Amino acid sequence: MRSIRGAAATGVTRPAWEALLALPQAGGHTEVLEVRSVGPLSGARADYRQRAARPRHHRGVTDGELDLATKEGRFMFAVLAAAAEYELELRAERQAEGTAAAKRREATGAMLPGKKKTGRPRVIGPAELVTLRRLVDDGIAIAEAARTLKIGRSTAYAALAGR
Repeated sequence: MRSIRGAAATGVTRPAWEALLALPQAGGHTEVLEVRSVGPLSGARADYRQRAARPRHHRGVTDGELDLATKEGRFMFAVLAAAAEYELELRAERQAEGTAAAKRREATGAMLPGKKKTGRPRVIGPAELVTLRRLVDDGIAIAEAARTLKIGRSTAYAALAGR
């Protein structure tokens, strides 16, 4: 089990994961409710799903318990824990790669169709901001002007503050 705790090598700490790894005791059992894919299965994913849909005559890991009193049960637990850790790190890596690619596209001006920049789209555009400023300059309360434009009061205050 110690060898799976390789998260520290990547600089990532997961206190909840460490606490879960400390829970199993010899002689106890762990019930596995679900095992999802570990990573890309390339073209075999559809075949895997078809095989998984067929009736089975043996108990799979997702069907029952892992007996931690046996070396096989401890081995399966270690394999499943390593697979879960691998999948978690792989997902984080892919997310970081996607974010970096989007920022590169934004910097070069090669954004996806219909998008000009990354991040959350603005609620209030330049035309709405001009209208909001005009309403406030005419003496209408900011909350009332926000209701008129159908935007949130805090959005109106932030827009007027230039954020």
